[in-house]
Amino acid sequence: MQPKSNIRQRFIVAKYDTLVIETTQTESLTGRQRLRIIKLKGIWRSNSNNELVFEATTAKGPPEIYTFRGTWKVNKNQQIEYTSKDGADVLNFKGYWQLPSQDRLVYILEGSANSRFDFKVQLESSTLYPAKGQIRYRIGIGTRKTRLTGQGQAIVLYGEWKFGRNLGVIFQMDYGGGKLILVEFGATVIFGRNKFILALKNDRNEPLGITLTITHRFLKAVDGQAFIRLKSRQNEQTIEAGLSIPF
Repeated sequence: MQPKSNIRQRFIVAKYDTLVIETTQTESLTGRQRLRIIKLKGIWRSNSNNELVFEATTAKGPPEIYTFRGTWKVNKNQQIEYTSKDGADVLNFKGYWQLPSQDRLVYILEGSANSRFDFKVQLESSTLYPAKGQIRYRIGIGTRKTRLTGQGQAIVLYGEWKFGRNLGVIFQMDYGGGKLILVEFGATVIFGRNKFILALKNDRNEPLGITLTITHRFLKAVDGQAFIRLKSRQNEQTIEAGLSIPF
């Protein structure tokens, strides 16, 4: 009779189209341990509950599905950090964010043409102010009730609002280590008293349901040239700002 053994499994690395698993087999009688490292190839995605999922490619048959039911958050470098329920597994995902619509956030994994997390979210406020330098969302993870009631955790994306050369709107995000990635929007600009209101658009020229309110004083202080260009066109009342979005 073979001696009984216990097998412990940990997820130790997540990298674009790869999941690395560490297994430790311990024989109950001798206490002898055998360590194995398994590297799986596949695709990362999210499911309808906003949970992280890995589909491991198999030689035959359908992919093997791993669903990560712990918690994840956006860390200080604006990347996704996952922690299992028992705290034993911690995975860090490197990538960058896209904002295709007001109720969706997409996280593209660095180095991958296929792996991405497509989350269903809700804007905390559709009115943004550039001085705060953030876009806040609410997201429900794991349960249908949480997603429907709008409860759950906050996702905050931090960045600096700027104007492009053609008056397109840029949200410049710092991912740490000097890595800056721009999210660019088109916009309809509406002139108000002592302020500009920019209704942001995606790459398909569709409204995002997000407005950026900029006072004359703020714009003049941070971007004098953009202030002059907008001011010179104020008599038109409404203009379409430029569009250049790397989606």
